[in-house]
Amino acid sequence: MKIVFERSDYHLDRLDEWLTKYPKATKLIDFITQWQHNHDTFQFQTSGSTGVPKSIDVSRSQIVASASATIEFLQLKKSDTALICLEPNFVASLMMAARCLANDMDLIVQKPSSNPLKTLKEPIDFASFVPVQIYKMIEDGTIHQLKSIENILIGGAPLTSSAFEQLSNIDTNIYATYGMTETVSHIALMPIKGKFIEAEYQALPGIFLKQDDADCLMIQGAVTNNEWLQTNDIVELTDSNKFRWLGRRDHVINSGGIKIHPEQLEKIIEGFIDSDFIISWKANDKLGSECIIITEGQPLQENKLHEIQQVISIKFSKKHIPKQALAVKSFERTDSGKIKREETRKQTLELR
Repeated sequence: MKIVFERSDYHLDRLDEWLTKYPKATKLIDFITQWQHNHDTFQFQTSGSTGVPKSIDVSRSQIVASASATIEFLQLKKSDTALICLEPNFVASLMMAARCLANDMDLIVQKPSSNPLKTLKEPIDFASFVPVQIYKMIEDGTIHQLKSIENILIGGAPLTSSAFEQLSNIDTNIYATYGMTETVSHIALMPIKGKFIEAEYQALPGIFLKQDDADCLMIQGAVTNNEWLQTNDIVELTDSNKFRWLGRRDHVINSGGIKIHPEQLEKIIEGFIDSDFIISWKANDKLGSECIIITEGQPLQENKLHEIQQVISIKFSKKHIPKQALAVKSFERTDSGKIKREETRKQTLELR
């Protein structure tokens, strides 16, 4: 395995030299060094999407299990070349390095940018992106270049339906990922093919799934030390190893006793709104809570709100219909780009 950075090759005995060229890669270089020294435990940082970011201990065997499952599922070869174009301290970057170490693949490292394809010169077989990079590729008209990469992962936040549809027309293997730091990267992949509304995740080899009484996903495998891991993700199990993600239990809005999954509504109406938005809630004396729409930047026009209300009324109950559209200059987000819903909701209501 070797690392390529800014057209220079760095073998694993020259990591100190690489660090002088890319000081921000300290965490990544420390991980590779510890791996070479056969450390049994590593520290990973959670994203902060469900609370305060924290460090957790992850065992070498968990990392090996995760890397091996991805290598098997995607049929990665030792001659393949992988790309890191995200922040080097992200778990996604550390795990890309782990897959290269486990499978003796070369690793191309780029400094993060909104469109990595613009400056990419080396041939790539395997890459990982976040949705904001995909959106920039679409905007720049470079999205077609993805067809030269055999296997592509997209994670960190959900894809829009329009991006899904454009990606589904590219003749290569593109997957949306499902996972969390506690599962040592992704445990399931969604092929970006067919219709967005019918897309589902397939568990990697060695991963077992079930639901609790609240329909939340539970995960077991070597990546969880063979213990059942409880998630807050409400899912529909379509097979023993496949599921559709419906939303998070901690995002559920209870309006007059009706449980509303905002992510379900967002998937249906996103074509009506040009900016980023969320379905959220505000207090209601009679119902406890009522749905609202919060857009980033410009407020939603009244006629658009009426269209959205009509579309939702056809498929859901009256309590699902957003009663008001509010706007805030910018959403609160994690480092990986996920919207912090509760912080954004509070900020928006406080500004009123």
